[in-house]
Amino acid sequence: MKNKISCLAVVLLVQVFCYLSLFASTAFAQEAVANLKKYKVEILPLKKQNQKKYKLKLIHPYSFRLRTIQKCLLSLKFKEKNTLNAHKGRVFNNDLAKRLAPLIQKKFSQANSNQRISFKISNASGKAYLQGDTFLTSEGMHWRFTALRSVKWGIEDFSVSGEPWALISQMGQVYKQRYWQGSTQLAQDITNWIIFENILPTASRILPEPTPNRSRLKNIPPLKKPTASEVKERLNLLDQLRKENVITEKEYIDKRRGILEQL
Repeated sequence: MKNKISCLAVVLLVQVFCYLSLFASTAFAQEAVANLKKYKVEILPLKKQNQKKYKLKLIHPYSFRLRTIQKCLLSLKFKEKNTLNAHKGRVFNNDLAKRLAPLIQKKFSQANSNQRISFKISNASGKAYLQGDTFLTSEGMHWRFTALRSVKWGIEDFSVSGEPWALISQMGQVYKQRYWQGSTQLAQDITNWIIFENILPTASRILPEPTPNRSRLKNIPPLKKPTASEVKERLNLLDQLRKENVITEKEYIDKRRGILEQL
């Protein structure tokens, strides 16, 4: 009789555990398709001390293909830890990737070598549902996250309580590493910072830095006029940017006129 009661108790416990696990997964799924209200993508400075600390030399502005950014967004995956299980999934669903990719693509073509592309998605209550930034270096394309599914986690926050969630490194991706002070070999993975090693800058897609304010150029000698082949290359790149919807038709006409005036 005791054995039967023990077996029944075990079965009940298993059922309760399965129910709670299912409930947690369902709740998480509902959170993942929450009513998101605001999509903000902007260009922000990357602090010089951070550039020095992590040895970052940004390659901006840059002309990315829209498909490249879409693939990056859809390939980013994470795991979330809780008391019952470790939930895994994609950071960006199809809808988020479709909305954000064109905005990120355009900002990459406008940022300078000291700026990063920041993104923030807020839910109906105004709370950050997903937040982070991206930038390009000779190491590859970087993606950092400080909020995921409304749970915040700072860069290099190695809390004793453990990570609330972490990115999952896929093929062609590696974690950014933090080397301990005074060491060149002892390093620790920063698991909310992924680098796409297979997305490296191509010289033909690196754009010229934005032109400074003309009032500051009074005492600077004029630049050497570009050759005909250089002008042709710039025009071809400009055509490519228009085809990929990185720039508007008005921007295309203005920039084309400016390039031709240099002849």
